[in-house]
Amino acid sequence: MLLTHLLQTPAELLQTIKDSSERNLIVIDSLDRILNTEHRALFNYLKALRDSHKYHLAYVFLCHAEIKANEILDDLEYLVSEHIEHLPPLTSDEYDLFGFQPTPKQLKQLIELSGGIPALVKVYVLAMRDGQSLDSTQNPQIAAMLVKTGKTKLSQLTAAETRLMDLFLTNRGQIVSKNQICDVVYPDVKNKAGISDHALDQLVHRLRVKIKNQYTLTTHRGLGYKLS
Repeated sequence: MLLTHLLQTPAELLQTIKDSSERNLIVIDSLDRILNTEHRALFNYLKALRDSHKYHLAYVFLCHAEIKANEILDDLEYLVSEHIEHLPPLTSDEYDLFGFQPTPKQLKQLIELSGGIPALVKVYVLAMRDGQSLDSTQNPQIAAMLVKTGKTKLSQLTAAETRLMDLFLTNRGQIVSKNQICDVVYPDVKNKAGISDHALDQLVHRLRVKIKNQYTLTTHRGLGYKLS
């Protein structure tokens, strides 16, 4: 969802976000032009919304000028400054580079594959535009960018691995016990019946292999595992 302040008042902009069902990617245009007290409620809501959809919702803030430390952003400031990309002006031969309008289905796929990372968005958009494979095993440009950014596609994780990853991220830097893993990954299994230590070890091993370029997953024997 792309939002611009040029056509909306602060209240209308905030209400547009509240009324929308979009909870994957929200793009805010001209952030540097709305850093004022009139938009404080908007920034507070964006922070709360991100906390409610952690690891799923991504923001892209477009700016005409560099953003300095600003008290208006309050707790949202660390999200704004977390990943900054400086984009140079397009040259004349680049004007039609992204001459491609994705369908809603393609847009959803783009968000899932790229995770909202600008460098990955670009390589996936170009692949879509040119009719190339989006499979990293068949597209060397995508494979190279995944390695460069150190990211593992969420689509590569199974349902159990995704629940396990969410648990580790929530408790990042802390030891997570096997009992905690059972409760979160297998919530429907009573008294952990049929869940062996070997099965848990294998699940953790598979996840460790898939995230090794981005995270370190350490085994603490007799205690559990820790993500760092």
